[in-house]
Amino acid sequence: MSGVVMHDYLSFIAGAAGWLLAGGLLGTMHFVSLRWSVQRLVAGRAPASLGLQLLRLALTGTAMTLTVRLFGANPLLAGSLGLMAARTSVLLLEAQ
Repeated sequence: MSGVVMHDYLSFIAGAAGWLLAGGLLGTMHFVSLRWSVQRLVAGRAPASLGLQLLRLALTGTAMTLTVRLFGANPLLAGSLGLMAARTSVLLLEAQ
């Protein structure tokens, strides 16, 4: 394999890892804020819960929309995978 091709592969892998990490951070914030929203709802503070829910969904949707529009489908897929990995991590931590 030539050096140029190898550099292209390594560059792609590094970029995907970066988007995976970014998606993981976004997902962690998303799902931790879901926990806060549910705690407020259970405590009887529905307006605060609704506001947090709308903000959470707006930020995640905007981040994903900007990712696909500015960078394309591959970063969106890697970021979505990171988001789902964060979901699993948060759920596993809550189960303990």
